[in-house]
Amino acid sequence: MACDTTAPHRHKILIVDDHPLTHGGLRLLFSQHPQFEVVGALDRCEITTAFIRSQPVDIVLLDLNMPEVRGVDVLADIVGAHDMTVIVLTGETQFGEIDYALKLGARGVVSKGDPPEEIIAACEAALAGDIYISSGMRDGLAAFEQIAVSLSARQMAILHYLAQGESNKEIAYRLSIAQPTVSFHIGELRRKFNVPNNRKIVEHARTLKLI
Repeated sequence: MACDTTAPHRHKILIVDDHPLTHGGLRLLFSQHPQFEVVGALDRCEITTAFIRSQPVDIVLLDLNMPEVRGVDVLADIVGAHDMTVIVLTGETQFGEIDYALKLGARGVVSKGDPPEEIIAACEAALAGDIYISSGMRDGLAAFEQIAVSLSARQMAILHYLAQGESNKEIAYRLSIAQPTVSFHIGELRRKFNVPNNRKIVEHARTLKLI
């Protein structure tokens, strides 16, 4: 009987964090879990999208508090453009920003102060289609309301940039999608919010505390 020599699938992890100690600690952590493989560790947000385009990535571990680029902007880009599984791993204590990251489509949030096992648990939950909130984040996020309106990750990304005053053309460029696709999703936002124009979309989203 022939032996099956097929290697088990290893989920590919990309780390985006500007602290070298975090890179080293996460590489050591994932080396102890053979179902995962760290394929990159970046210290600049602006090269994240290019890296994702260059090779397969299953999960991005993203620090929200990065220099020069707002972490939630990077999250909107990679979730809106690539439907990417992102877990926020951060020392950030601004829970409004963390809650917004979840609304934008992050699949989990873990504090850097949590036990390392919570990072593995978050990755496993995200791969199973669940959203993971670590023990260090639950109390801080408990005060934020759950929003009844259901938007896709791409619609949230488009809403994010509409609120920043970007045009359809600029949003299409950021998310690497066609302008008609942006127009379609904006039409869906108008329909879901029952409003006549882009300004009203943003106003209504703020009323709902979506942005």
